[in-house]
Amino acid sequence: MPSALKLQEQYGDALQVIFVECQGASRDQYEAFAWKMKWMGGRALWTEERPFPTVGNGLPETALVGVDGTILMQGHPGGFGKKLEEAIAAEVKKAKDAPEGTPTPLRGAWKSFHKGEVAAALLECDKLGSDDAQLARAEFVARVERRIARAKWLVDQGFPVEASELVGKLAKETKGVPELESKVAAEAARLAEPERAREKEAAKAWDTFVEAVAKKKPFEPANVKRAEGLAEKFAGTKAAERAQRFVALSQVRVGS
Repeated sequence: MPSALKLQEQYGDALQVIFVECQGASRDQYEAFAWKMKWMGGRALWTEERPFPTVGNGLPETALVGVDGTILMQGHPGGFGKKLEEAIAAEVKKAKDAPEGTPTPLRGAWKSFHKGEVAAALLECDKLGSDDAQLARAEFVARVERRIARAKWLVDQGFPVEASELVGKLAKETKGVPELESKVAAEAARLAEPERAREKEAAKAWDTFVEAVAKKKPFEPANVKRAEGLAEKFAGTKAAERAQRFVALSQVRVGS
């Protein structure tokens, strides 16, 4: 766990670590255990839904999924050595390059896209006009739309700080592309709605709380009391729901 969390911190958005509970623990049990072990507070995800079958009988088991969805490595991480980190670095680099087999004339468009110059990338595809160029154009638009959908989800789920950061990046990247600009503007408008102000204040307070307690002893009485205060102060917000859950998890009995 600690090694995987360090990799998540090292690579940030370029890597997504997903921990999968597979020993029959309930969500309350594994989340409470993760808090207790000081594994919460970062970008790693937690679930009991297995994205694919395990291959061994022992734990832990690690799998590396490449940028194309292929399982590149799977098994006990003790046998990977440095190969795992080398493979991760290679996949992160691959994600920043044009896909294998991309025609030479299109490589410039992919380079522009990866630099966040969406308008330039689409314009280059339109100039080339080939079937490959149109496929690349569609891929660029689809990738941006997935990020816009992510921004929408963040707004809906009460993560206005992260949503604002993403929408700001998207606004710069999609400038000059009307078909995408309007969709980004719609999310920016939702973030600016008056009723979002309290959600944003609550989210900032919750983020500050998590940063302060996650790596210490999260469930100390003083921290639980502080979470109760946040839940009461920001009642009705998503952040308050998270604070309430933290309080509930502090009462869950888990093994060490």
